[in-house]
Amino acid sequence: MARPPSCRKVSGKPVAGVFKPAGIPASELDFLVLTLDELEAMKLADLEGKYQEEAAQLMHVSRPTFGRIIESAHRKVAEALVQGKALRIEGGPVAITTDTPSHQGESMNICIPIVEDKGLLSQVNGHFGSTPLFLIVDTDTLSTRAIVNTNAQHSHGMCQPLAVLSNEKLDAIVVGGIGMGALNKLRAAGIKVYMGRQTTVEQVITEFKAGKLNEVTPQTACAHHGQGHDHGHDHHHDHAPKK
Repeated sequence: MARPPSCRKVSGKPVAGVFKPAGIPASELDFLVLTLDELEAMKLADLEGKYQEEAAQLMHVSRPTFGRIIESAHRKVAEALVQGKALRIEGGPVAITTDTPSHQGESMNICIPIVEDKGLLSQVNGHFGSTPLFLIVDTDTLSTRAIVNTNAQHSHGMCQPLAVLSNEKLDAIVVGGIGMGALNKLRAAGIKVYMGRQTTVEQVITEFKAGKLNEVTPQTACAHHGQGHDHGHDHHHDHAPKK
């Protein structure tokens, strides 16, 4: 007798319950059922760019089980698109959580690359490795402290963020952009990296505490950092601070 599937964690209900080809009455369409765990798997892997091992942990399933879930989801979506079928999103062995991850009430030390030290009004720098300054912010007291980035001038791919930040007790780093090399070094050191807007530090901290910032993955780091950069050769960053 087959063992029933374990309960899979999904983060909230779908925005829409049905997707169908335009202009065709629902009564004339064949429907496929995309279960909530299949939708969650696509959200984590395809939309948020998480590796399957990490996504499996978030859904409380094994890595092989996650692989089977997302394979089934991809097959159903492909069938609906190619054959003009409708999708009904419902069901599945799931436990729905509506918890919004936030950092309210936590005292954390956050590091943010900045253009010029103006405390909480500092502008977030879009270039992590070549930023002139890092701002350390205590999310509880909102006290700030600037650190000079002595590794700002480096060859492409040779960013050494821990050389500057190794003596700091950091809970997370919020960036406007970051390359794969720097991201991997920070992740290996157990430091989470989040993507923030290039606005003021004060606004970024507010969004971080509210749980509105997404954690950076290797996929999103490449996609963001690759814009406007030539990765085919070594070069030196030489970005002048904005006025």
